[in-house]
Amino acid sequence: MDVWAGRGGTYNFAQEFLYELLRLKGRGNCPPDACAGCKQPESDLYRCRKCAPSRLICKACCLSEHATKPLHIIQKWDGEKFVRIPLQRLGLRVYLGHEDGSKCFMPRTTERLVIIHSNGIHDVSVRYCNCLQSVPRRQQLLRFGWYPATVRLPATCATLDALDLFHALTLNGKLSAYAFYKSMIYLTDALGIKVPKKRYQPFLRMIRQYRHLLFMMRGGKGSERDGASHFEPGELVLRCPACPIPSVNLPPDWKERVNQYIYRKTISLDACFRLTNLHRSNQATDPSLHPGAGFMLDDAGDYGLHVLKNASQKDMNTCSGFRAIAHADSKNNTGLRCTGVVAAMCSRHEMVSPQSVGNLQKGERFCNSDFVACTALRDDHELKEVCFSYDIACQWIKNFLTRMETLPEELQLPQTMETMPAIPKAHAPCHQIECQVEYAMGIQPGMGRTDGEAIERVWAFVRMCAASIKEMGPGSRADTLDDQFQFHNWCKLINLGNTGMITLKRLVKARKQSLKQVGLHEDFTNHLPADTVSRWTEGIEAWERERHHAEIENPYAQVVKHETEGQARYRMREAERLAIEQGAPRLHDTLPTGCLALGFSIEQQQQKLRLLTDGEGTLTQGQASDIQRKREALSRQIRLFRSSQLVYMPGVAARLAAETVARRVPIDVEDQKLWMPSDFDANVRQTVCSPGFPAKEKELRITQCNDALHAMRDCERGLRTYAAFRRDETDGQAVLTRSQSSIKTIEARRDFNADKYRHCRRALERLDPGGAWSVELRPLRQADVNNMTGGGFDIDVLMPLGEGAAELSWIWANETGHGIDVVEGKISGCHMEWLKSRARSNRWTEEVNVLEEEMRRIPVTLEERAIWWDARRESENTELGADIKEGIRAYAAQQAATQRTLVGAFRAIWEAGGIEVDEAEDWNETNEAEEQGDSEDEDDADADTE
Repeated sequence: MDVWAGRGGTYNFAQEFLYELLRLKGRGNCPPDACAGCKQPESDLYRCRKCAPSRLICKACCLSEHATKPLHIIQKWDGEKFVRIPLQRLGLRVYLGHEDGSKCFMPRTTERLVIIHSNGIHDVSVRYCNCLQSVPRRQQLLRFGWYPATVRLPATCATLDALDLFHALTLNGKLSAYAFYKSMIYLTDALGIKVPKKRYQPFLRMIRQYRHLLFMMRGGKGSERDGASHFEPGELVLRCPACPIPSVNLPPDWKERVNQYIYRKTISLDACFRLTNLHRSNQATDPSLHPGAGFMLDDAGDYGLHVLKNASQKDMNTCSGFRAIAHADSKNNTGLRCTGVVAAMCSRHEMVSPQSVGNLQKGERFCNSDFVACTALRDDHELKEVCFSYDIACQWIKNFLTRMETLPEELQLPQTMETMPAIPKAHAPCHQIECQVEYAMGIQPGMGRTDGEAIERVWAFVRMCAASIKEMGPGSRADTLDDQFQFHNWCKLINLGNTGMITLKRLVKARKQSLKQVGLHEDFTNHLPADTVSRWTEGIEAWERERHHAEIENPYAQVVKHETEGQARYRMREAERLAIEQGAPRLHDTLPTGCLALGFSIEQQQQKLRLLTDGEGTLTQGQASDIQRKREALSRQIRLFRSSQLVYMPGVAARLAAETVARRVPIDVEDQKLWMPSDFDANVRQTVCSPGFPAKEKELRITQCNDALHAMRDCERGLRTYAAFRRDETDGQAVLTRSQSSIKTIEARRDFNADKYRHCRRALERLDPGGAWSVELRPLRQADVNNMTGGGFDIDVLMPLGEGAAELSWIWANETGHGIDVVEGKISGCHMEWLKSRARSNRWTEEVNVLEEEMRRIPVTLEERAIWWDARRESENTELGADIKEGIRAYAAQQAATQRTLVGAFRAIWEAGGIEVDEAEDWNETNEAEEQGDSEDEDDADADTE
């Protein structure tokens, strides 16, 4: 660029280019008074910007050369500059109907036909053929490459070039029809003075019809007798060639082979709340042109009826509980026909499944996801295993089989099919650790290196058209999304990848990592006691075989279960009641545990009240009144607490009296010291408190600390979920402002529990300095709160041992027990690392096997598709003309050649990369030979019978 711009004293090419562009504004070196075509003298000269910008010709030559190019832009030299002049004004008349180039001797004239072309909007005078053998005007226009906006007396057309250009732009750049039409107006008249008559609505109609026709052509409907009138569910969808299809790309004995995971299908489920739709029309006035034949489920069909039957169903929720908050803050249902979509797709290859995108009527509900998940597997009931990757799989999988019984019978999954739920890798840290160790993608046997996040990448591709589809009617929106998903599938097909390279690179990497991880795991195992490894292996293999049975212990679930404060209080109260029943004296109506619980409650209320009064700014009258009411209520609770405290802590009376005498000015109720047992020095505590009372406080303080840590972890998971949801699903300043307010609320709750933990831990330090509790309940720094690293369960993240403990926040270690030797001394710390090492080794080995199988399936499926197109070379409608039959044959041959070209390209790239792919023809030919042999045996048997 510096060279072109002439920087550094070099030749200035930019100046040269500028002069050349300006030169094109003039006549250049053309003769100023002679036609470059006929060489005759002529004062009025013209040029065509597309044919030859520097060639000047006369009017007669211009009309002759543009008899079949009526949409070129012509400019006339007026003596000092070029001015645009339409060919229509020069007298050009376009004759249609005679494909040999001749003119009809008795034409019908249309003086003004508006044509939308890729270079602007044009007025054209047309002469339609009116001979005895003439076809309707719409067909004459189509055969000339102009698509009519109406079927009778069309006044507006769009060229096929313009429709193809818009189609390419809207698929790749998500350009709206309005933006494209405005661009055509700009190209026609940039000054905005002679703006063409508005043709926006006809243009919308034409592009919708055109892409519907492309959808049908690419689905092979042109070869059927009445293909444009009837559709089978999902038949127009471009399917994933790498996924297992029993009748197409699997060997005959696949059900009996080992490693059944290579024949497993993985489906990703998720909702997108960006693809909303306003109430602009209804199904009756704006139906889809191919209902149910693409990706979108028909709201007027079984899907709509199923959702209607479950209208009272509530939104789904995650185990961390913050998804509902995110939805409440981000979605506004007012005026919306649907609040988004839920979809299912191939998780490994990111190709959307047929009939697997459904509208959401109100949030994300089980009924929507159930229907979509089952329709995605409509044609795969022969498969033995299927995995559902869903960010809320832990909730959705519960009672799924029971809910499935309410679906249409043809959609219900067979009992022979095993369903495996899994949580995508990036979403797992947002779940509680119990869910992560049960549903994490990396510990599911047979999953290879699938991350489960495929659908998020698809949403990133599709959500760019959210603004344009929001205003569409239901039919237009469904057809548009079908078109977008079909294009997405095509891109994924040809990039399986980078015409083969993605698949090749994945396999090369997988083979390398498999060797490495297997070696590391073997080395790890060899340094452990053999009996320990045998016991660990037996446990993990049992769980992998029977992981859905509750009685099978999950080796990954090394979760430390802490007693909550509520559970401890209940246990201690029951013990106190039992002691009274056995003869112990009852000193007060409030038992000791109840007295301490009331004191803890007052402490938390004091903390909350201090947060309200310590803020900046002046309180309003309402806020001041509210604080005063809370102070009065808190004062009453303190008086109630004192009545029982004086019984269980008789020595506190003197301390309270001395404090009252020493106080010179009154203090607010939130600043009053309660004088719990932990507030006294150890040498004074025994004389102030009744026996056993400080021990009870210690026991409850430990549970308070654990509860505070649990609440902090939930807040952190909630913040992660909320941040991801806001990034992916929300848009607009108002929504983002509300979201930020909600995030601050969650952060305030986290900080509140952090202060609670510090307060309770200080009490424990005074009650039992250096006690056993201090091993787990460590000092909480602000850095621990701000960066709570380690909440996710990932087999690729090594849990710290020894010196590596700094990498994992102890707050999470307190939850999982990692780094805390509680079972077998130091060997217990290795158990989880050994399990994760084994998982890494197995997953990489599985990835190699799955990729090799997928690379075998891809050519088989594409060749099967080519054969399918070969069978459609001849139309079922024998009454068609020879010209249409030839077009059908040519299109089918082109599509078959495309499939085989991809097969050749894939194989060439794989072989160049040193990858040998098993030839699918081996077992195909075996099948054919077996069938032929069976046929011959039957013939021989018939002959013997005769």
